[in-house]
Amino acid sequence: MESRTLKIDARHPAWLVGVLLLLVFWGTRLGGLDMLPLHNDEGLHIRRAVEVWDGHPFWDISDGKIINHWPIAAFYPQNKPVFAGRVPTVLVSMLGLAAGYALAYRLFGLWAGLLAGILWLTSPYLFFFERLALSDSQAGSWIVVMLWLLLCVVERGRWHMVILAGLTLATAVLFKFTAVPYALLPLFLLLFGGNWPLRWRVTRLIVIGVVAGLCFVPPLLYLLLRGNDFFGIALGWVGVASNDGTALAFAANIQRLEAQLVGYGTFSWAVVLLLGLLLLGLLGRRTGRALLAAGLLPLLIIIVFGSEVLPRHYVVALPLLFTLSGMGIGAFLNSLNENRERWVTALLLIALLTVSFFPFWLQSQQDAGRLMLPQAVQTQYVTDHSSGYGLREAMLALPELIPANTTVIASMFPDSCRRANFYAADGFALTCVSTPGLAEIEQALESDGVVYVLVDNAPLIGVDVSTLAVDATPLGVYPRPGETTESASVVLWRLQR
Repeated sequence: MESRTLKIDARHPAWLVGVLLLLVFWGTRLGGLDMLPLHNDEGLHIRRAVEVWDGHPFWDISDGKIINHWPIAAFYPQNKPVFAGRVPTVLVSMLGLAAGYALAYRLFGLWAGLLAGILWLTSPYLFFFERLALSDSQAGSWIVVMLWLLLCVVERGRWHMVILAGLTLATAVLFKFTAVPYALLPLFLLLFGGNWPLRWRVTRLIVIGVVAGLCFVPPLLYLLLRGNDFFGIALGWVGVASNDGTALAFAANIQRLEAQLVGYGTFSWAVVLLLGLLLLGLLGRRTGRALLAAGLLPLLIIIVFGSEVLPRHYVVALPLLFTLSGMGIGAFLNSLNENRERWVTALLLIALLTVSFFPFWLQSQQDAGRLMLPQAVQTQYVTDHSSGYGLREAMLALPELIPANTTVIASMFPDSCRRANFYAADGFALTCVSTPGLAEIEQALESDGVVYVLVDNAPLIGVDVSTLAVDATPLGVYPRPGETTESASVVLWRLQR
């Protein structure tokens, strides 16, 4: 198969298309970046980034996200934490998009690179997650970068590319353990790609494995020296107890994947994605089919061995799948005899994807709480206590309701309190306590006779003030999307004996 080199030349059409895709990506992702409030996991990642500045680079990493908070730390999250937490995801995704475009162009030409980029840009599923301080889309982008480096190794065999491929594999896994199955990519590419002797292939595979393995030594030593858990939370997502349980988990994982493909108000992107993958299998010849197998097998491993694959976990697979789908469509366009047919087909696909995506993007800029989302995503990121709705609004309103430096006890999960404090103005931070904070409330009432309490009334979380022998005055109510002022989950109370 012919390989193309993407030269850095402002006059080269492929270079111009690549730059345009990156500019559109930046423009569509950066606007309204703070529209959604911080999700619980985002708050944890930003807190870990703050701990980096306190000398703890691997603080609380048992969930298998080991260095994803380092880019956040580089933006100094103590100032403007929402932007500092989310913009690294956008930047890493841009790097992945550039690698995916270059990879598709190199193997299947300009149309392949363009369609891979358009698919990436117009997927509402990927768009939603790559604008949050989460690591799944970041890990997926690093996987695409690794694949591009592996192609360079197969074509040229240079040792610096081998080392970089090992480092990038380690980076993807260190960002999120969900990327572990993609360690199969070097195996596929180096064993089945190119015409090198077996010894050459095995030697480079060993080097990639050693380089990647060495990257795990520092965090493992850190955990060992501090006596911390060795990734117990992350390993808890793998496997189930019985064969029956495995079958049930597999079926549930498939259902959750299906919901992500059709649950964002449009499924045109999913149809084009699947069509491109099918075309790659039919027209991609040896290289394309090897890449397709290398891309689908890790996804299958995630579905089969994941005890509960949540919507965000599938995101790690999307960047590579979009790249491969673009290759398949590019291979199909290349098979057409007339240049006019290529242009018409490509422009129709681009128009379909763009028109289908535009309403979702526009809603994300106006009111992200009203986005069309699958039920599981809607619950976790909009309506549930983990979403941050209600808490953000309460924190922004505090300066208008109470004096500065007044103690406000947070009757909620400690993680929710710490996340809410990222929105706190100077002098208005919440006092975080263990749920529901009854002892601290009683102590404040005994000493001062009055206390302010911000309560999250989600089930089994915040204190029920009606059970306390106090005069309770609501100062502010903060409903989440779908709630009313009467049913608002977050309420600021003034309690007095």
